[in-house]
Amino acid sequence: MSSRPPAPPARAWRVLAVALALVLVLVLAAGLWARWRPLSDDDAARLGARATVASVRADLHPDPSVLPDVVLTDQEAAFGPAATPSQARHLEARGTGAPPSSLADAAARLADLARTSPDGELAATAASVAASWWAAEPPPTGADATNGAASSCEPAQLAAVTALDRARFTAEAATARIPADAAQAGAVDGVTNTLDATLREPAVTPLLSCDPAPVAGGHVLPAGFTEDPARAVGGTLREASAALVSAVAASSPEDRDWLLTALRETAGAAQQLDPEHPVTALPGRD
Repeated sequence: MSSRPPAPPARAWRVLAVALALVLVLVLAAGLWARWRPLSDDDAARLGARATVASVRADLHPDPSVLPDVVLTDQEAAFGPAATPSQARHLEARGTGAPPSSLADAAARLADLARTSPDGELAATAASVAASWWAAEPPPTGADATNGAASSCEPAQLAAVTALDRARFTAEAATARIPADAAQAGAVDGVTNTLDATLREPAVTPLLSCDPAPVAGGHVLPAGFTEDPARAVGGTLREASAALVSAVAASSPEDRDWLLTALRETAGAAQQLDPEHPVTALPGRD
């Protein structure tokens, strides 16, 4: 009898070869899908926002004493991981348009995303970053009037109205304490007038009839008001900005116009009246 082991059956080899071929086909198919799979609108919006932040960092070079690179780095990371090679190809095919021409332009792009995104969390992140840039470089006032869409009694929106009303109350109280010829008197008067106009907007007035009402009369003045009334107004405006960002996350796109307009106004005025506090990366989110 021969001492050599028997040769493996030919059928076993054929089964193994077929199995290896199937594995190879699956690997190739997965690779092709990863390369050519379509880019969802949500991913495109997120990656577009990330690209806007990257462009601000690389091309606009904002004043590092106001917007240091670490803030911009955190803002870029807030929009999630960078595009994969496949996603980058799809984005290029869609056309990304010209990079932002200024910090105000970049903030306007993120505000547009915050206004229209069906994803509340993405909308709030975009609004938060836009608020940070508006604080660093306040845009001209008096633009982008809100529409007349009716608002529901959404708790986060009610909280935002309460915060705005408290800021107005503080500004009115500060006006009585700041000399008319002081450098900050005009800015505080402007805050009072702007907040008065905001709370009379057609989109806001229905909220005043909600139960419980968001405006209940007097408020407690913030700590430090007596020592520096203007700075105290800035602090209440920062609190209002945070409440507005939270309301963006909880609101439908149809209800965000007035929130974003108010956010733009409060973020810029807060930084003007309380410049000792640095601009944060994600107001209302960090």
